[in-house]
Amino acid sequence: MRKRIIYEPTLSDTALLILGGASKIFIESFWPHPYYHTFCEYANKRSFRNAIDRLESRDLIVGERRKSGRVAFSLTKRGQQLADRIFLKLKLAKAGKWDGKWRLLIFDIPERIRTQRDFFRKELQDFGFYQLQKSVWAYPYPLPKDFFDLWKDFNLDNHLIAIESAKIIEDENLRNFFSL
Repeated sequence: MRKRIIYEPTLSDTALLILGGASKIFIESFWPHPYYHTFCEYANKRSFRNAIDRLESRDLIVGERRKSGRVAFSLTKRGQQLADRIFLKLKLAKAGKWDGKWRLLIFDIPERIRTQRDFFRKELQDFGFYQLQKSVWAYPYPLPKDFFDLWKDFNLDNHLIAIESAKIIEDENLRNFFSL
């Protein structure tokens, strides 16, 4: 059983978060950043640099070489979308006091876009949702508008139904999962 919702960003996630807060940034600027010290204290700079290289190869960030020889990094559109999603996961992980209501997310994503459906399930799991059935997930805290806007970018919003319920009969498993 899970005691609380926890999301720990990877080195790549942290780099995207740092870049999300700036328009362009030089590699040396990552080290003094508070996100680096919060999430990457255990990692050496070479590992972080490797994460930057992976992000660049996945077209999530782009590096622009300046006349001085230094490289200024910035997010691509896909990189910004991923950074927004990571930030939202962190925001949801810091949920406050439970208001006694359950948020149910029901989806019916067609088989022809199975990869998006599988991706969506994994994301719900990463966000801290509890799977009641294959396409029915529960969450105890209010969901910000950003959460639903996120799925518009993936063209999944037409396949989702969100329900806020004051009661779920026999919700012991849910309460145990979320430690409520």
